[in-house]
Amino acid sequence: MSYKVLSLKWRPNQFTDIVGQDHVTKTIINAFKINRIAQGYIFTGPRGVGKTTMARVVAMALNAESEPKHDFNPDTVIAKEISEGHSLDVLEVDGASNRGIDEIRNLREQIKFAPMNCSFKIIIIDEVHMLTNQAFNALLRTLEEPPIHGKFIFCTTDIHKVPDTIISRCQRFDFNRISVETIIDRINYILTNEKIKIDIDSLQIIARKADGSMRDALSILDQVISYCGDDIVYKDTVSALGIIPIDLYFNFTDALVEKDEKLMLQVLKRFTHFGVPAIEVIKSIGSHIRNMLYSKISDGMEFLEMSKDNKKKYTKHSKRWKNDDLFKVSSIISEIAPHINRSEDPYLILEVTSLKLLGMDRNSVSEDEIISSPSKKNNLESDFKELSNIDNMDLESKSINTNDKIENLNESIDENDIIFDIKNIEDDWNKFLERVNIKKPSIASILEGSKPLKINNFIIEIKIISNHDFHLDMLDNNADSIRSILKDVFESKLDFVIIKGDENTQEKEQINEDVNGSQNDNNNKDIQDKIVNLFDGEIIN
Repeated sequence: MSYKVLSLKWRPNQFTDIVGQDHVTKTIINAFKINRIAQGYIFTGPRGVGKTTMARVVAMALNAESEPKHDFNPDTVIAKEISEGHSLDVLEVDGASNRGIDEIRNLREQIKFAPMNCSFKIIIIDEVHMLTNQAFNALLRTLEEPPIHGKFIFCTTDIHKVPDTIISRCQRFDFNRISVETIIDRINYILTNEKIKIDIDSLQIIARKADGSMRDALSILDQVISYCGDDIVYKDTVSALGIIPIDLYFNFTDALVEKDEKLMLQVLKRFTHFGVPAIEVIKSIGSHIRNMLYSKISDGMEFLEMSKDNKKKYTKHSKRWKNDDLFKVSSIISEIAPHINRSEDPYLILEVTSLKLLGMDRNSVSEDEIISSPSKKNNLESDFKELSNIDNMDLESKSINTNDKIENLNESIDENDIIFDIKNIEDDWNKFLERVNIKKPSIASILEGSKPLKINNFIIEIKIISNHDFHLDMLDNNADSIRSILKDVFESKLDFVIIKGDENTQEKEQINEDVNGSQNDNNNKDIQDKIVNLFDGEIIN
């Protein structure tokens, strides 16, 4: 007999075997009890959560012996035929490959005929959202008023692509992602019957990697069994799935807290060795930091899904950290995630950011305090200057070699070049940003919200919102492209310097002065008008 994969071997054949969808199961069971079965159902939710399985079980319940009932016998000939997809009266159709109007017309004709062996003729359309609009339209009338022996069950992972006219004619059930605990319980049940041993850490890895899909969990389990045999242990599971072991994340945070550059480089090298995408590494580091924060909360470890040994590790390692520092690291890690997705070299951003974190002052104030206080913001800039090994260099001048650029640019200015003031630049700034977004989307995200402050000697001072050094590095690396776009938009040779962070105090004071001055002018004008009216005079300029 040929081998049957676990996802098929252990596919539920009864309502009671379906896990993680109690709200759906209970509703449908009650419908059978009170004989209120709809003419059409639509099941929506993520992949591998039991939509098609539920459709088959409903079909088996409708075609139970003597009459429809929820507690049917799954070992009957008809039930087995439906379960294996061989029944002539239960038609399973793949919406992706049978999406045209001709296929739907054929199904519509078939459901008109009475069933041969079953009580009901049932049409199950998987991935129904793939049907064409014409095919959906062909279904409408038959779906609303099907023959007394006909039922429709639709399954989809993208309910938004299904027309409202179809949804309104069906009972809709939204399937949830299956929790880690539920997946672990189901895997334990299966492995007990398969007489295979497994440790708790391996169960956790498989359940988390499945991402809420029971089918994916069983497929991963099959892979692990092929590697480990009848005794599954954590070390072998990690090797089989190519997963970064948890100890490496502890090494990462140890390197940060100890400011150990050598250890950090070793950790980064091992991250690369595993071949896991940089974005996945960033997410895992974020989860690791979250776990450390949980371990510092009273009874917080109860909310973490892991073995007792790993909980002890988190409790031990988290004692070396302050909450503010963990929050700061977590914030920085989360902020670089979007840039990693867009980067041509994601690991470069990960490595540079990790090395910069080594210089973080563990006795510094929290990130929120730094952001709200301009004076404290300078302390953070000083910290980043240390970790980047920049000696006695002003951070704002770091991004642009201003002196050299001014000298070189002045030499190249032609007498016929356009004379610019800041108003000229402001008028076309949005046009410049749009052009950057077309040619350099990654740079456009950094320049979003930027504005020109002033122009001097054909050099524009640009204020950006970001306070991160790697953003400056990216702008500096793409300086030639930015100059090219400036030339295209403003039709002249222009250069730029970057000013980081909030507007300075002087600018804010100037704004206040302008506002107050305007108000005073208005008040003086009112007094002047009253005097003229009182003495019946006129103003001679």
